[in-house]
Amino acid sequence: MAVENIIKETLKDITSAKKLYDEPMSRHASLCVGGKADALVMIENEEQLIGIVKRLIAKKIDYLPTGNLTNIIVRDGGYRGAILLMKGLKKTNHQYSPESGHTISAQAGASLSAVVSLALAQELSGMEFCAGIPGSVGGAVWMNAGAYGKEIKDVIENVYLLDASGEKKEMRREEINFEYRKTELPPRAIILGASFKLEKGNGEEIKKRITEIMKWRQEKHPLEYPNAGSIFKNIPGQPAGRIIEEMGMKGESIGGARISPKHANFIVNTGKATASEVLHLISLVQKKAREEKGINLETEVVIIGDE
Repeated sequence: MAVENIIKETLKDITSAKKLYDEPMSRHASLCVGGKADALVMIENEEQLIGIVKRLIAKKIDYLPTGNLTNIIVRDGGYRGAILLMKGLKKTNHQYSPESGHTISAQAGASLSAVVSLALAQELSGMEFCAGIPGSVGGAVWMNAGAYGKEIKDVIENVYLLDASGEKKEMRREEINFEYRKTELPPRAIILGASFKLEKGNGEEIKKRITEIMKWRQEKHPLEYPNAGSIFKNIPGQPAGRIIEEMGMKGESIGGARISPKHANFIVNTGKATASEVLHLISLVQKKAREEKGINLETEVVIIGDE
């Protein structure tokens, strides 16, 4: 029996979740490329997620939790298994106590922009660097997202997980090893949410900083085209975009995929790009960086699926 049919049989009586089978990821990914996943499941709440994951584990079906597919490229051959879209887990709230101060808790599918907006509304400082980052809380924690000299690790208080056995678990900041664009969590753990430790600040100053960052992003990033954010990790002291620009690759294209003339660490979809065209362009950049500069450029985007 095909994987898609096994998934259908496994999840057939879970009527509360929207399920799309043999679904093109180009319809959902921010870069608008990607082959078909056997199943795309829209997660609405934690209890539903736990039930679905336990069933998939029991049937040994591969699954991948995602926030909103902003930094994932699915190859044109598609994904064998179930992609769990966590957008329904989007609750955010603010707590204060004299002992612990101010915290904002957010579920994994909540957008970073929602957390930034709540922090601004409460006049809390610390999340401004996330302004304009298009990802979700879960994705940001998983990759230790950062900008302007700050990273998620600088504001994290706790991370809430679903472990490999399907049980909920809480990890404190000091229990987690954060690296550049990487967070070490238990194998097969799914991020359910996180809490962020913030400080009371001046509302006008916080708003001004957010406005400055948003303006900078709009000026420097090719937001007018579908994209997956930064493609490559920076080298210490050497931004990846600058390396690519120095190699004369700004504006280079393959089919509908193009290295942005505005920011060389972005690959944009100018119309009808395929995942293969994007990946070919990524490989060309990596090859040239190795040959001309002796630099190994690692991708920041996650690449999954079959050729």
